[in-house]
Amino acid sequence: MIESSSGNEFEKLFHRLMELRHDDYVPIRTHGNIGDLGGDGLQTASRRLYACYAPESFEVSEVRKKFFGDVESAIVQRPEQFDTFVFVHNDQRGGIHPVVSGILTGAGQTYPRLVFQQMGPQKLWYEAVYLDRPRMEILLNEKIPVEQVVYSIGLADIEPLLRHLAEHRKRDAPVGSVPLPTTYKVDFNRLSDYARELLQAGRPYGYLVDQYYRDLLDLRERDEAAAGFRAYYLRMHHEHGDDSDEILWQMQRYVLGQEAPRWDRDDAAKAVLAYFFDECDIFEVPPPGWRPAGAEQGGAA
Repeated sequence: MIESSSGNEFEKLFHRLMELRHDDYVPIRTHGNIGDLGGDGLQTASRRLYACYAPESFEVSEVRKKFFGDVESAIVQRPEQFDTFVFVHNDQRGGIHPVVSGILTGAGQTYPRLVFQQMGPQKLWYEAVYLDRPRMEILLNEKIPVEQVVYSIGLADIEPLLRHLAEHRKRDAPVGSVPLPTTYKVDFNRLSDYARELLQAGRPYGYLVDQYYRDLLDLRERDEAAAGFRAYYLRMHHEHGDDSDEILWQMQRYVLGQEAPRWDRDDAAKAVLAYFFDECDIFEVPPPGWRPAGAEQGGAA
């Protein structure tokens, strides 16, 4: 739907999505000889100004003209209304044109007070997936047929994955003390909302992992598997740096092996990840007293 729309149709769809997703979003229409003052939409709380460009054919020269025209108009006519300028486009080719990425970088150097970002079809889809069913139906302008399906997993789904961890664990990984669980661990590791949801989906089944290890005759297997799991995590942390979501994805692949999982095996992998995350075998534990900015009480587990 997003990919196939252009021009006014794309802009209307963008406005509808943003109004459904963000309470502070205000669509801007042109008026008389003042136009739109360099923006098509504004988030008042987060101070983000959006400019849409969605032609039927993507021409770099026209993009450059449109981009700088909107930026310069907005800086002159809306100087106190925004801190971030978001260029919204419908380029479907797996990312934004390399020349346009250069335009964004150059604009940041020319106007260092502002943050410049782009939002294409993929990022718009990321916004849409946060909508509940009624709002998604409003966005699509049609009913979504949904059948009631309840997924659940049992110990039989968990066991093969844990055996896989045991068989592929790093044999010489040291088994040391593990930090105590703590609040704010997700915040400290800067995991995305999607990663939070993945871990949360696995938490109801964490007791199955615990049950599996409690039933083993060799009580060392849990610690040895956890040590191997942490050794792999440290390797991924070295390879991917601070990209926590990429690290979590690599850890999920490590649990599943290279197979394309059925839904039940995928859910079981989430349970394994959540278990070792909450037991503090993987990812970093905040130092004592650390809290994210603006936190008062509680935090993301």
